Amino acid sequence: MTKLKEAKAPTVRETDVYERSSPLIVSLHPRYLTIRLKGAREALEVDYGAILDLARKLAYRRKAS
Repeated sequence: MTKLKEAKAPTVRETDVYERSSPLIVSLHPRYLTIRLKGAREALEVDYGAILDLARKLAYRRKAS
């Protein structure tokens, strides 16, 4: 597995998920990720802790159902 380092440029990937007919672009940074629509300048930042919290909540809801 490759570590994300502070000095390196972010790892940017186009996903196979579409919103409003545009693919989502994800940029991985050492402490957070950004997500945006392809061609859009506005990006949303999410720290990895928040993503982990959301994943745990979703797993709990699935388990409780």
